[in-house]
Amino acid sequence: MNILDRELKPWLHGVISVLLSFCVLWAMITFPELHHTFVDGVNNILYYPEKPAIEMRDIVKYSSNWVLERSSLRERVTKLELENRAMSAELQKAGIKVPVPKEGNVTAKITLRYPDDWWQEFRIDKGSRAGIKEGAAVTSEGFLIGRVIRVDQNYAWVQMITSSSFLIAAAVDETRDLGVITGDDRGNLTLLYVPEERQLKNGMGVSTSLMGRHVPPGIPIGRVIGAKESKDGFMPISIQAGAHLTQLYSVEVYSGGDN
Repeated sequence: MNILDRELKPWLHGVISVLLSFCVLWAMITFPELHHTFVDGVNNILYYPEKPAIEMRDIVKYSSNWVLERSSLRERVTKLELENRAMSAELQKAGIKVPVPKEGNVTAKITLRYPDDWWQEFRIDKGSRAGIKEGAAVTSEGFLIGRVIRVDQNYAWVQMITSSSFLIAAAVDETRDLGVITGDDRGNLTLLYVPEERQLKNGMGVSTSLMGRHVPPGIPIGRVIGAKESKDGFMPISIQAGAHLTQLYSVEVYSGGDN
């Protein structure tokens, strides 16, 4: 019996709806002066189930448009970033430095530098609240001295370029030879992976190469001061830092680039 009831109910509702529709049409034909009254009445009856459906349709429509526009903007930003990196690479190949914009820097003071880790790291008085990001380049007097490795709301720790665990891509300004800068925990810098047949002269400048969003290319690091004994076809190059690493009081942290 329950199954019959479930099967008859839809038919019964349909028959009632058809009969009501015919009654409304008959009344509108028979009494033309009541045409607007019937239309307004039906409109008022349908308003309550129709209104939420319209609102939901608009929400879905606007949400889908927002998602599509956001996706389109992301594609455009990605395309512009790729074009920017390609242009930076071409400028580096041509020996043209790309200056770091001043408005993308945050000035910070050094608040802690342990004697035991003098050449490894130090702490600054600015953190995420000031726009500091992990991995950001840190400079002094325009020269790279390290990058941010830990960030808190009100302070951050910077790994110095003279740390033995510090590695960063670099290029010789005059010849465009690429290599990797690292330290020795004693204040010395070395440019690794330069082919031994390359003739690098003392005094040549060394700057950052393409590293990512938080370390822009073209930041000066120092200059060539000599070559070491070659090994495995490569000749380590001694580099003198451009900044006064023993007299650091305030630094500039690059805050450009997105997460």
